[in-house]
Amino acid sequence: MFSQSMLSPNDLKNLDSYLILGGGSSGDSAALLLNSLGKKVILADRFPEKANPSLYLKVLSDQMPQEILDGIDCIIKSPGILPDHPILEFARGKQIPILSEIALGRIFFNGPVIGITGTDGKSTTTALTYHLLKKKYPNAKMGGNIGVPFTSFCRENPEIVVLELSSYQLDDSPNLQLTASAILNLASDHLERHKTMESYALAKWKIQNLLDKEHQCFVNPNFFNFTPFVIPTHSNLHLVGEKESYFVTQNPNKIHTPNHEYDVSLFPLKGKHNLMNLCFAIALAEVVGLSPDQIQSQLETFDGLPHRFQSIPTQTISQKYQSIRFINDSKSTNLHSMLSGISGFQKGDPIYLILGGIPKVEPIFPLIKRWKELECPLFVFGKAKEVWSEDLNLTGLPVFYFDDLKSLITDIKERIDHQWITNSEFQKEETLTVIFSPAGASFDLYKNFEERGNHFKNLIQDFFGSSLV
Repeated sequence: MFSQSMLSPNDLKNLDSYLILGGGSSGDSAALLLNSLGKKVILADRFPEKANPSLYLKVLSDQMPQEILDGIDCIIKSPGILPDHPILEFARGKQIPILSEIALGRIFFNGPVIGITGTDGKSTTTALTYHLLKKKYPNAKMGGNIGVPFTSFCRENPEIVVLELSSYQLDDSPNLQLTASAILNLASDHLERHKTMESYALAKWKIQNLLDKEHQCFVNPNFFNFTPFVIPTHSNLHLVGEKESYFVTQNPNKIHTPNHEYDVSLFPLKGKHNLMNLCFAIALAEVVGLSPDQIQSQLETFDGLPHRFQSIPTQTISQKYQSIRFINDSKSTNLHSMLSGISGFQKGDPIYLILGGIPKVEPIFPLIKRWKELECPLFVFGKAKEVWSEDLNLTGLPVFYFDDLKSLITDIKERIDHQWITNSEFQKEETLTVIFSPAGASFDLYKNFEERGNHFKNLIQDFFGSSLV
């Protein structure tokens, strides 16, 4: 479907006119790179009026494939564009090369690249790996699906690059010639595009390059439950999980590799899923030359990612509400991610759980099962209330629906003031935890999960902040 072999800088010299299909940060970054090379760059986008016209020779609607492709030598495709888009169909007929922004960046960077994919934990593991690598490689760079386009730094000559890679990016890329790769897990997600779990798994599997004897690949063995083939036997394929050579133990918390046993008792992120993310990060750091001492020295200093199960600092909360813990997990955009985040809670723990956004195509029964275990109040807003209400109402557990996040937080404030703060039944030693973990995409009410997470933080500050009298 796409250019099946990686172009070279020399190949690009012979290509003069480029079409960026789908703008956004990655498209704009690719345009900046191509502009710096003196290329002609045109944008085709669903919303051309929102584009930055200074980056493009022309900005067009993406609804006129024949006209748009006149004179185009290469297409740089946004990962959000569906494979059957008319422009792509027409380009294939004309044998126009189609590349992802990630593949374009790889053309200009010849150094070592680590790639990380999976349904959940990609961003955390990418940031963790980068954090570990900085000990030995202070000029390392991090990017990809985590929000920093590869093309924005591919010509800066970093010592090593860590990329978070989505299934969409991998689907759109030829062999990226990665030094090392990781597939963290696989759960139901993006099926509106991939249709089946097998197709989803095969897109993820493109991250590995076992034909390259130097490439090292780390995989959760459960991933192969969804592939049409069994676990390959290969010296460069390493399994990460229980009873494997890379594994996690708890009580005490340790991570074991064939090279070393790491003490992770002071690692700041809680939960076994975060220890598994760390296990992958350590495996990747080892394979590119970090010593156990270099890795161990970095384990206590990782701050976590914005909008990923982050506690809102208590110093920003009014003294009246110091017994309330507010967690911003806006980056949770599917049920599997949300369930991983709350895995450490038990029945009886005081929790208010907030869900919302646009649900993905995935079964709801794991949420129902976990909710019945916790028996906590559930607050649902946005599109999710239409999609999930019928199933949630059948449980008989307390669930409350809202059109938007502000009205939801208003309701929670009233409940906290009238129940938790004033009712002695709620005056317990443990803290009430308000968890904002939407488990759905943000696009019903917000541009992205960052805007959604910032709105949640602002609402908490408005309703519970330390500036309150």
